[in-house]
Amino acid sequence: MKINIQARTDYSTLFSSLNTNKNNNSAAYDISNMLSDYSSIKTGGYGKLLKAYYAKDPAADKTASTTTKKTATANAETGVYNKVSTTADSLQKSIDALTTLDTTKDEAANLKAMQNYVKDYNNFLSAAEDSDNYTITGRANTVKSSTAAYAKQLSNLGITVGGDGALKLDEEAFTKADKSDMASLFSAKASYGYSVKVSSGMAASNANYEATKTSLYTQKGGYNVSTGTLMDSLF
Repeated sequence: MKINIQARTDYSTLFSSLNTNKNNNSAAYDISNMLSDYSSIKTGGYGKLLKAYYAKDPAADKTASTTTKKTATANAETGVYNKVSTTADSLQKSIDALTTLDTTKDEAANLKAMQNYVKDYNNFLSAAEDSDNYTITGRANTVKSSTAAYAKQLSNLGITVGGDGALKLDEEAFTKADKSDMASLFSAKASYGYSVKVSSGMAASNANYEATKTSLYTQKGGYNVSTGTLMDSLF
């Protein structure tokens, strides 16, 4: 005798006659249940049931939403700190270039070096203003104060200080200016350029520290990583 079983057949029906024992521990009962489950899995009914169940779980949605928001906030803060660090490093390099520059030889090099300084200086202040970290903003304010104290000497080079602390370079006035002021502003160890370099370096150091802390830890001291609900309970 030949039995033809179709692919979509619910195999549990083949063993329905075995499922007459009221004892739920019987082998026949177990086989029947397993085949019924297998049929549900094969037809997709089991998967639909799971999707429907978890789709209605508000706690899961809330947890996912909270995790996404925390991650976005941490990424934004890290981006600000990285920008502060990058612009501060560029500013220090511009100061180094001015410190080692021979102002008596190449006028074009003098202008290029000062253009870079003004650009990097303004970029650093802009990046620091985006930060809510009081240490970084404090260092930026120190830079502004140093610049304000040397406003007259800077103006002799065609550089003006705006109300927001930003610098503006008049290239024509700079070209005609006595470059001895330039050397005194940036060459000496206790000069204006040195004070700006020190303050911006401290800002960069703090920004690097805060970026690492924001990436790895939460405000409560837990790890700022996705570990799943089971591991999250440990932190």
